[in-house]
Amino acid sequence: VNLEMARKAFAGSSDAGARTVVFLSSMSAYGVIAVPVVTEATPPGDLDPYGRAKRDAEGLLEAVVVKGLPSGLSIRLPGTVGRGSHHNFLSVALGRVKAGEVLKARNPDSLFNNIVYGGDLADFLAAWIAAPRPGYALTNLAASDPLRFREVLGLLFSLSGQEERVFFEPGGKPPFLIALERAISLGYRPSTVRASLESFVRDAG
Repeated sequence: VNLEMARKAFAGSSDAGARTVVFLSSMSAYGVIAVPVVTEATPPGDLDPYGRAKRDAEGLLEAVVVKGLPSGLSIRLPGTVGRGSHHNFLSVALGRVKAGEVLKARNPDSLFNNIVYGGDLADFLAAWIAAPRPGYALTNLAASDPLRFREVLGLLFSLSGQEERVFFEPGGKPPFLIALERAISLGYRPSTVRASLESFVRDAG
């Protein structure tokens, strides 16, 4: 379903004479990630149907650009947060923080930047649409200045005015970092992890 929607949208945009198409993809396009730092050149691991659909849709957009669409951009998004965000770890975690629940997590000392604040994404989209670059581009997005995972979760509590309640379990696969060089070269201006969390908690009210 996702792939067919993308196919129709890309074809319709090209037929309508669009200057650019931006496709919001996902880090799921990498499948199972087994490297410490993910770049756009990281090969995919095992893909679930959602990740495969995202990756295949990226290929459809690239093909439309090759056939004549002036500009196309695929953005592989990590956990995207802001007012109303859901279905990612940080959004679920903030809901539990506000409910006074204990958070269970692993790898407290691993560095983390797998977050994008919706306002930063909107600014990037507005700048790209106003002055799209020719050809096809693919980029990851993330925040700058990674924090340790225990600091990330601690900030959710402190920014919410809640007493910290985190239980770290042993084991588990450490989170990966996301490289930002490609995104910055395309005009993205990332917020820090701390600033992204501050904006997220503020928006959540």
